[in-house]
Amino acid sequence: MSDENEEYVITIADVEAELPPQDYETLTLGDDNVAVRCLVKAKVFVKGMIASTGHEYDEHNDVCREAVLKRTLYELFAFVGQEERAKEKLEDCELLIQSHYGPILKKTDTTDGSGPAVAVVNRSRRNPLKEPL
Repeated sequence: MSDENEEYVITIADVEAELPPQDYETLTLGDDNVAVRCLVKAKVFVKGMIASTGHEYDEHNDVCREAVLKRTLYELFAFVGQEERAKEKLEDCELLIQSHYGPILKKTDTTDGSGPAVAVVNRSRRNPLKEPL
């Protein structure tokens, strides 16, 4: 029994379709397992980025699918050391997510509600070692 939504699950064939055949061969070093690992990593990262915006990861959503494919290409280019091309794909992925879902919370972002400083500690003008209390 086939699920009608199965066609939306992002596969290696989708990744291959994003690249000319010779580029796919070069980026995977001729091993589809490289592409599988990159796709799995991309899905995990994109799911986390989308979750940080307060939305749910859904491969049926065209923006989510495109973000996963961009992140997969990032992983592939990084795998073979093409840092500049990898960086472009990562920026594309993040821009897609931010444009559609909203700001991506980073590890260093805080949501503790801290505000501006409410007091300043001033240095004492007297020397406690020389003057009695």
